[in-house]
Amino acid sequence: MTISAPENTDAMYRLAHAVRSRRDLERFLERLAEDYETNREVWENRSVPDYLTALADCSRRSAEEAGQPGPELWQYIARLLLGASVLR
Repeated sequence: MTISAPENTDAMYRLAHAVRSRRDLERFLERLAEDYETNREVWENRSVPDYLTALADCSRRSAEEAGQPGPELWQYIARLLLGASVLR
């Protein structure tokens, strides 16, 4: 069932804000993939390069909100993104 863009965005933001652990993040990423398959017509980015570029832009825009986590977090995220490029 496809839901409207605002309802969909609100639901996904609620899920994102509920992430408190690595497992929560894993479930959120799986849900995000499902959301793309179900609601791709409301997604702005239609390709992996577009999505990754937007991800970098979101990071730049939210730098003030994120605070200053240690380099281990950034390295972990980078390794996850790179590792996922070669896993299926």
